[in-house]
Amino acid sequence: MRKLFYLGFCFVLVAGVGCAITNYELITDNDQVHNGQGTGVVNTNGKAHVIETQIATTFPDGSDELIWFVDQKANGDRALSTYNNFSTLDFPMFHDDKYCNPDWVGCAVITADDPEVGDASVFDYNLNANCSGLRSLTYVLNTTRYYGECGRMRLGLQDRLNLLNMGRYGQSMGLEGLFFDMNRSNLSITLDNNAGFVTSLPVTADLVAFFAPKERKMVLDMTNPMLGSMSRSYADFLANNATGATKVTFTFNGISMSFDIGGNDGSLSTPGRVLAKANSHY
Repeated sequence: MRKLFYLGFCFVLVAGVGCAITNYELITDNDQVHNGQGTGVVNTNGKAHVIETQIATTFPDGSDELIWFVDQKANGDRALSTYNNFSTLDFPMFHDDKYCNPDWVGCAVITADDPEVGDASVFDYNLNANCSGLRSLTYVLNTTRYYGECGRMRLGLQDRLNLLNMGRYGQSMGLEGLFFDMNRSNLSITLDNNAGFVTSLPVTADLVAFFAPKERKMVLDMTNPMLGSMSRSYADFLANNATGATKVTFTFNGISMSFDIGGNDGSLSTPGRVLAKANSHY
């Protein structure tokens, strides 16, 4: 439950721009070890979908849902890919995980090599500029197995209970769930350039999230034009203070989570791209 908000905040950060996975944790499992033999390292034998609470961001021209896949070899080396499940329908068309099928038709907007040993950078990647799904993508993300693959996840019970109690019951898209209202009184975003400069990103927009716990689906309403102001504030941070990696800490009603995202040393996380993506929506 906790992850639904903080992955969602990653989208909120720059007003409709999402996150691509470029670094992941070694996937291990006890059933890979037999009678004391074996390493416990999982060979996924192809792509495994990283199971996140499904989050869609809605805009006037459609909705985006970024989804991640990891392909790990027996030696622990991983290949990571990010896709955008774009829909122009009146409601988000979520990726269906009931069968946990990793197959995906279409181009990956970002791919990344993630070797277990000797990784040169946690934010290295290959950008597919010809992929239409790139329209809402700016940030690259370094993460652990916090989300889990194909149904495995590790969440704190107390955080889940606290967050559930913060929601108000309602219905959306024919589903029962909870609405969460985020604004400057209950949400703060801190930016740390890992070089001694720490600042707060002004929260200038009121945001509404709807979460259906049973279906593990979430929709963030990104139509508020004030999100453009948040984008410009972040672009200013990138232009003047960003380094190769930025630690972003989100705190919602006292519950905090931090992410490391790419800074200002690549073609994705630059002031120009942040502003360009924001201007395409607002």
